[in-house]
Amino acid sequence: MISTTLSQLNLCSFLTACLLTVPMILAQEEQKTSFYDVTMGSGEIYKYSGLRFRGDYVSFESPSGVLALGRTEAGVTVVILLGGGTVTIEAADAAQEKFRSVFGTYPLKTEFTTLYMRLHPKEFEEVFGRQTLTKAPDEAAAEKAKEIFDQRFLASYHAGPRAILPPYKTRVLDFETAQFGQLTNEEGYWVRLNRITPFARIYPPNFVNPKQK
Repeated sequence: MISTTLSQLNLCSFLTACLLTVPMILAQEEQKTSFYDVTMGSGEIYKYSGLRFRGDYVSFESPSGVLALGRTEAGVTVVILLGGGTVTIEAADAAQEKFRSVFGTYPLKTEFTTLYMRLHPKEFEEVFGRQTLTKAPDEAAAEKAKEIFDQRFLASYHAGPRAILPPYKTRVLDFETAQFGQLTNEEGYWVRLNRITPFARIYPPNFVNPKQK
């Protein structure tokens, strides 16, 4: 009788330990896979034509050029456009007065020379997966893309040298323009838009995106 009771207690203890351990293992596994190495190189260079994107307040188009992809085991999270194009930027109602004071116009439509973009792999497939991209290995383009990547990567969604995936429908877009210099934009639950030189912030910190409430 005592032996049976001890056996039952041991079994209960074992099952309790298993129930406590499984969530820890799952949490560790989730943590382990939430940071990703990003692979780039000449094999991730593609030609395109008629490239277009429309976000919440930012849209761009580029007639032709080459782009570089930064790929993780979860999919593509970095897109770097080396072909120029046109970007159109609008703003939420509450920020339009500040927008006009910084840029002197509203909305802003200007030419860009390069674009660094971070996005979730699912959104990449939805947007760029429908575009015609032709593989075009190019060492010079890969070196230029790597230079841009090294300059911009640590500014958003990273853990040291590894990538953290932005939430779905959150994207970072950094444009290099001749007229306004570097413009950095993020759209997601929050929205931000900055002009780097001279520095100007269009939105106050933690401004909730009205289009994603």
